Parts: sequence; structure tokens; C-alpha cells
Amino acid sequence: MDTNPMVKPHIATAPMVVMTTIAAVILVCVAAIIVLAWPPKIGAWIALAVVVIAGALLARRWTTLFHKKSEWQRFSDRQWEFLTRTQSEHSTTAVITVLGFQEVQPTGSWATIRWEKFGYIQTAWIEPCMFSIWPDTVLLIRPDPNQIHVGAPWPATYHVSSSACLAIAPARLAAARATN
Repeated sequence: MDTNPMVKPHIATAPMVVMTTIAAVILVCVAAIIVLAWPPKIGAWIALAVVVIAGALLARRWTTLFHKKSEWQRFSDRQWEFLTRTQSEHSTTAVITVLGFQEVQPTGSWATIRWEKFGYIQTAWIEPCMFSIWPDTVLLIRPDPNQIHVGAPWPATYHVSSSACLAIAPARLAAARATN
């Protein structure tokens, strides 16, 4: 199963922190045993080798996690730069966040969206766009004037056509940028 590219990857997960802590404690204990029982027996050297190998594997895993996070950050920055540039190039745009999907069909998807300007949450039918849309995706769209009228009630279901989708970006970054 693919992972959602719109969600920032976690680095310090509980299992990684626990394994690293345990490896560090065991390393300190083995090093203390070697120093206190000089010259150490072969078992102490083997234990030290095992702990050092485990530490190297953990260091490699940490490096991989940091690399994934930095890749995601570069991806997110590029997406937001494109979204911002596209928004400035079009006269009328709206930013919506896809909160989740109720049903996915070949011709589109039923989703729950939030209009960022108004904070309004509603159901929407989203046609397939030229890019994949995941939960926690921010969409820059061209609002349909046939669906939204000033002074008229908000439509119960909003229809997002594929031609109205202009750009996407991760939603988690949207919340962080809004607070800055």
C-alpha cells in the first residue's frame, strides 16, 4: 500500500527511541564491564561487537528517516511554491483541504472538504484530477460561479471539476504557514 505523500513522515517514533536508548544503555554497560574486568574475556568482546553492529544499524535507520523527512520537506516546499505562484496568476481561486474520502469511484470521489477562507466543512464530489489527491491535501481550485452565489444558500454538495483543480500541497504545512 502506498503511503500518503501529503503527510509529513515521523522521525522519532517510539520504537526507534526505545531501541536506541536500550542499545546505548547496553553499550555503556558492556564498556564498563570491559574497563572493570581488564583484560576482558572473549564474551565481553563479542557483546561489544554485537552492540556496535546494532548501533550501526540503528544509525543507518535514523539516517534514512532524516533523509525521508528532508525529501518530504523539499517536496512540500516545491508544491507550496507552485500553489502560491498559480494562485497569484489566476484572478479567482479558492483553497480547500480534503479532510477525507467517503467513497472512491472510477469517475470521481465523494470527499469531505474544508473551505480554508471560511472554515466551512461540506461534502464534495471531486472528479479525477491530473494529480493524486489524498486526505490532508490542500487544493487550489477555481470556484464555480454556477454553484456559489453571493447572498444565496451554500450548496449542500459542491462539485469540483477536474479542470478547476489548479495545484496541490500538503495540508500540514498549510496550518503551519497560516500561523506564521
